[in-house]
Amino acid sequence: MSPKVAVCPRCSAEMGEGAEYCTRCGATGTAQDRRARERTAENLISAELLAALRRELSAEYQVNDLLGRGGMSFVFLAQERELNRQVAIKVLPLQLMSGGDFAERFEREGKISASLDHPNIVPIFRVGASSTFLWYTMKRIRGRSLEQIIHERGGLPLPQVLSVVQQVGSALHYAHRQGVVHRDVKPANVMIEDSGWALVCDFGIARAFGSVSLTQTGASIGTPRYMAPEQVEGQPVDGRSDQYSLGILTWEALAGKLPFDGESVGELIRKHLLEPAPRLETVRPDLPRQVSDAVYRAMSKKPAERFADVAAFVRALGGVTDQGARVSAEFGNITVPIATPGSSDAPTIRFTPLRRRRVVLAALVAGTLLVGAGAWWALRPSSAANGATPARGDSTSRRVLGTDSARRSETPPPPPPPPPPAAPTAPAARFRLSISTQPTGILYLDGRQMRSTPVIGLDVPAGRRRVQVKRDGFASFDTVLTAQPGQDIKLTRRVLRPLGP
Repeated sequence: MSPKVAVCPRCSAEMGEGAEYCTRCGATGTAQDRRARERTAENLISAELLAALRRELSAEYQVNDLLGRGGMSFVFLAQERELNRQVAIKVLPLQLMSGGDFAERFEREGKISASLDHPNIVPIFRVGASSTFLWYTMKRIRGRSLEQIIHERGGLPLPQVLSVVQQVGSALHYAHRQGVVHRDVKPANVMIEDSGWALVCDFGIARAFGSVSLTQTGASIGTPRYMAPEQVEGQPVDGRSDQYSLGILTWEALAGKLPFDGESVGELIRKHLLEPAPRLETVRPDLPRQVSDAVYRAMSKKPAERFADVAAFVRALGGVTDQGARVSAEFGNITVPIATPGSSDAPTIRFTPLRRRRVVLAALVAGTLLVGAGAWWALRPSSAANGATPARGDSTSRRVLGTDSARRSETPPPPPPPPPPAAPTAPAARFRLSISTQPTGILYLDGRQMRSTPVIGLDVPAGRRRVQVKRDGFASFDTVLTAQPGQDIKLTRRVLRPLGP
């Protein structure tokens, strides 16, 4: 009986049965062997962590099962006792850290994420540490990652991808305006809730613009398959680096596979640095040309050749329409448009300019009519004013003078003065309203239907206002607030409770 032949997972050379490494390239064992070893180590570590978590956090949390893992961290499902809510606890075991920067990076992840308040960013609740691990709690997402969806379905329809990319782009654009770069944008870090809402998570390798690098050696941080060339080289990064990664994410979501792939990290890095990005139309010829062009530009090697920001990239894809919100049929979600460059905040939705233009136009027409009437009154024909005397033999004149002697001797009154010009009206004092709900609903302002939530940066007249969010089958959110001019009111993550049977 001939010995069983294995194939090297890296170079495809034949390996003898039981061989621990490839004689051609040096790869250790088969991919199946490596995965088995990784699963064994993961099970041992997760079991130890679970026991430690339950021992050290039992007063505050009831820790349940392992939800998943990524890189150096593990995520467990837990019940927060005080607030009686489910949360996800992300844990970094100290035993896996080979340098002090790992602990600092993990702590920064929790603090930076907690500082970002956006409907498409997973909210962070608490950050903590113990002698065994570092941890923080975040919202428990009921759904799957975009990576899992792509793995199951392959290339997705364009409307679905636009819906997700628009939401992810909105979150990234907001973070960039706060001075934060994600630096690890990939499908695994985009969670799709069961309702279809997309949320960006894991800002663990993000850093503020201008801050000192967390790595003393200048080594890059991120996932090689999605990293921008400047990030690979350890150069300064900004929002355009996230745009490059978002371009690859978009390419993968539409094509069902990555634009660059390789058997080793070195090969991936070489392709990101040297090889031009493949055109999306070669694998999805059914897509509009503008989509392929936008993705190709976002994946440019030089940051200066990409779009000015993520918002411009999403608009070039066609993800923002003049009508505002876009509905994704399958994901059952309504997305928020990204603000245009130069706006005071992002994203922004305004509803009053058209009404103001109509009022100003009506005022101009009314003023013109008043001035014209005054001019006609002052210049109208009048026999007395012109000094004309009727002829003696004119029967028409005699008849008029004989019938109304009082009118003959009466002096016409002077014309009324033209109305004074209207004083310019000061713009109404306004405030900004942001509201998001789970699930989404319809926003009503003072009983008037506005639009679907989430609504961000809505320009509203200041004063006492009634805010309601309604959805069939759910109890309405209903509150009355008094807003001062210039105030920025945020009603985020409001939960609509389902009605009983």
